Amino acid sequence: MTHQRIEVDALGECKLPMDALYGVHSLRGQANFPYSGETLAHYPAFVKWLARTKMVIARVNAQHGKLSDAQRDAIVAACVELADGQHAAALIVDPLEGSCGTSINMNINEVLTNRALQLMGHQPGEYALLHPLDHVNYAQSTSDVLLTAAKLALLEELRLLSAAVGQLAASLRDKARQFDGILRIGRTCLQDALPMRLGQAVGGYASLAQRMTVGLNAHIPALSTIALGATAVGTGLGTYRGYRQAVTTALAELVGQPLTPAQDLFDAVQNMDEFAALSSTVKTTMLALAKVANDLVLLSSGPSGGIGEVRLAPQQAGSSMMPGKVNPVHAMGLTQIAYFVAGADQSVVLAAASGQLETNNYMPLIAVCLFKALGAARRSVSMFDEHCVRPMIADPEVSERNLLRSTAIAPALKGEIGYEHTAALVAKAVESGRPLIEIVEAESVMSRERMLGLLHQSSKHPDPLSD
Repeated sequence: MTHQRIEVDALGECKLPMDALYGVHSLRGQANFPYSGETLAHYPAFVKWLARTKMVIARVNAQHGKLSDAQRDAIVAACVELADGQHAAALIVDPLEGSCGTSINMNINEVLTNRALQLMGHQPGEYALLHPLDHVNYAQSTSDVLLTAAKLALLEELRLLSAAVGQLAASLRDKARQFDGILRIGRTCLQDALPMRLGQAVGGYASLAQRMTVGLNAHIPALSTIALGATAVGTGLGTYRGYRQAVTTALAELVGQPLTPAQDLFDAVQNMDEFAALSSTVKTTMLALAKVANDLVLLSSGPSGGIGEVRLAPQQAGSSMMPGKVNPVHAMGLTQIAYFVAGADQSVVLAAASGQLETNNYMPLIAVCLFKALGAARRSVSMFDEHCVRPMIADPEVSERNLLRSTAIAPALKGEIGYEHTAALVAKAVESGRPLIEIVEAESVMSRERMLGLLHQSSKHPDPLSD
């Protein structure tokens, strides 16, 4: 009694375990591309939408007499299982395969076919009853199926990232209100500049994060435009009348929002600029938020030798050598992920620019880089929000003391006593090494209380857009 089966392709025979859900094409793909150390199973959202896309197609094909009801039911049931995360061990192909995505598509086709055969009461490999290409892949090509599944998986990831950035914006806005009355030094070129309020600075961060969500959401229409029905080069060869609209409409019901068929199918399968544009926006978003994170690293520096105007919640020991040291790990972590995303974007840009004629050979690289970038970005933003921003507290005394010891109060003082008088007081402060506020009080220019009132007033814009 044999425990192996033999499958044949154009290159010859391959032996597989009798009950393996993958087939000869998957096996060759596994052998040819042991690149990243990952398999399709590491990208469950991609697998889910590949399975769901093929499920919808199987139903439409059966409606048009291309599959029997029994074949349809078995394929659909296998698709549901694969979309739910089952049979991950049979997903053996490296997603960074070198065949333009063909090995990815064939791995999915073979797993679905062999699982469907089992559900029909047959053995894997009995392809006369149900075939990976003639039935499961009917009216499809790697080009249009992978593009569709990648877009829908990325649409899902994009919504999650946008929600995370939106929640960060809300948390920063809450902190801006909480910190609104705290005077601080506004710094330019890392030097003391003008008086302002801590809430104003944090409010600027909140507005930045909110703008980033708008930019991210602007990519939803492009990701909702799919090329299903293009097949390999855009001609639709292998499909039939009514197929394209039927699969697009049925898939939209699963997505839960309208999907638009690509207007020009040749453009849709040739050009990857929409993915490059998305990648650029994700990169810009993360680098912009990294600036916020790095500001919080600076403002929380200390506790004795730094600025120390805000305090971040301790998360873990900061040193194996220095007892009690705590680092701003989530702020630094978000920055690190931002640089990772920037590197992934470079790969996407190069791959998108390297398409040749009717297809892009590097679509798998584009998909992998975007899945990694969006996933890492979402997780780092959520952790930064939860563990850094929300528990962050301000130290009003340190902020006020830093301001009053600095020459940043001089611009506010100038409006009351004039430039020359103020400049003379600043010169005395610098020469004596004493804080400017002490010189102001010592020479009876004004009281500390009046100076504080003046600083609060100077931090308000004289021409607000609304009262």
